[in-house]
Amino acid sequence: MDNIELLELEIANTVGAVANEQVYFDFHRKRYRRFDQFLEKTIPDSKAELKVLNIGSHYLHTSILLAQRGYQVDAMDVAEFWDMDFVQARGRKFGLNPIVNNDISRMEAFVNVVDHYDLVVFTEIMEHITFNPILFWKRIYQILKPSGMIYISTPNAFALPNYIRNLKNTLLMKSIGITVDDILSKVTYGHHWKEYSPREIKTYFQRLSPDFEVQIHPYHYVTHELKPPYFVFKLLSRIGNTTKIFADDLEVIVSLKQKAYWSIKEPEY
Repeated sequence: MDNIELLELEIANTVGAVANEQVYFDFHRKRYRRFDQFLEKTIPDSKAELKVLNIGSHYLHTSILLAQRGYQVDAMDVAEFWDMDFVQARGRKFGLNPIVNNDISRMEAFVNVVDHYDLVVFTEIMEHITFNPILFWKRIYQILKPSGMIYISTPNAFALPNYIRNLKNTLLMKSIGITVDDILSKVTYGHHWKEYSPREIKTYFQRLSPDFEVQIHPYHYVTHELKPPYFVFKLLSRIGNTTKIFADDLEVIVSLKQKAYWSIKEPEY
């Protein structure tokens, strides 16, 4: 039984979990497998004791994958998740260190942490950031060891269904960017206010520090069945995912080559 199957078994056997957890896991299963394969390929066995910060640990799916490899995992999320009984029980079971942080923009729990983490995991969050991120990334730069890495997964701004929808809405003078329906129909701390293209992500980290080196891999983790509802959306997704530029998602590996120069200051009000 591999790590993904063990994770699925944990979810199936959890007492008191929220009703949508299995649905969430099923939707993201291939993304979890890709992340687990990244760990298999990138982290040698000799680094089994590496220290990891998982930002946005949610139901602890990614944190469990890390813990199953023997890594020391700090799992950070807002109190709303860490206050759930099943999340607390799961954290204890897998030896995860809980960090409750309701404001990641300041990362105040890490003010005195320097050169501590080998890996920071930041999946499905970058598109939700609504604050100026400079201090946040400066703190990540501070807590990462030289030669450490940041693993990011995020939607591709040029995913074909969204690209076509945005073009249509603009031409019809209906909207630009996130729609009113998107804002009102979802429960979230922050909608997908900004999705990035590969070029933007490279520019983003180059502006922060020349010490960052960025690799970007377009991919997708959902293959839609071609049937209603939203048939056109699903068809466009299928077509886009046969390419790189219009693929649904981006896997971003940011390596910290050294710690020589932080490039940018926070803007003043």
